[in-house]
Amino acid sequence: MHLVRTNVARTTEATVTVEFHGEGNELVAVRMSADSVSSDDDAIAFAAQMLEDLRIAATTPGPATTREGASIDEMLAAEEAMKSS
Repeated sequence: MHLVRTNVARTTEATVTVEFHGEGNELVAVRMSADSVSSDDDAIAFAAQMLEDLRIAATTPGPATTREGASIDEMLAAEEAMKSS
């Protein structure tokens, strides 16, 4: 993906979304807790690190956890429930 621009938005009081826009209408969006970042630059760096971690996980052999058919909101809610257990 050839990066054209990056947007950072405070999507809710509790979340920040970083959008990486590429040529040809490509878009990768990363949503994170607003508590994780203090500035737009921090949000971009944090999102880039999350994507790198995912790249590594996707190319590392081992069992994969999937929730096929689940929405992003459902997956985030499940992760939050696991953290608070």
